[in-house]
Amino acid sequence: MKFLKSYTGGMVVLAVVIVLSVLLGSHRSLVSERARVEEQFASIAGDLQDCLDITANIVTVGARYLEEDALAALRDSREALGQRQGIADSYTDYTQLQAEAAAVLDELEACDLTDKDSRYVRGFRTDLASEADTIARDGYNDAAERFNDEVLGAFPASLLSRLTFVGSAELFA
Repeated sequence: MKFLKSYTGGMVVLAVVIVLSVLLGSHRSLVSERARVEEQFASIAGDLQDCLDITANIVTVGARYLEEDALAALRDSREALGQRQGIADSYTDYTQLQAEAAAVLDELEACDLTDKDSRYVRGFRTDLASEADTIARDGYNDAAERFNDEVLGAFPASLLSRLTFVGSAELFA
């Protein structure tokens, strides 16, 4: 107790308080800034939901013409993307969904479709291409890269982020 009442003890306590304040403040600021960047992912998340809706319609039309095993991979891809939480993992599931949907659409186009279902299939392909274009033009990845490079890559944030365990923003890639 005598140490805390001494000049040296006071300086030690002051230094500890300053270091803890810097670390906690840095952690809070960096996490807040990363969260602000990741909020921009909501537009892509909406587009991914649109892709899930479109592929649900593909499954419905496909069930009229194709065997169940021809639709199984697309159903699995839809389920995987629908349950995914991470941004980078969502990209992997999204690309798989796109590939599976294209394969089913190719099979459907080879079938003897009614005029109405033929228009649906062409529309589904167009809608998926439109969503892919919208996702490709979204500014989320640019914002995440800027945060990772300009904020976390600059001093002192580069050091403080490691000390406070603040990770980089995930890319949708």
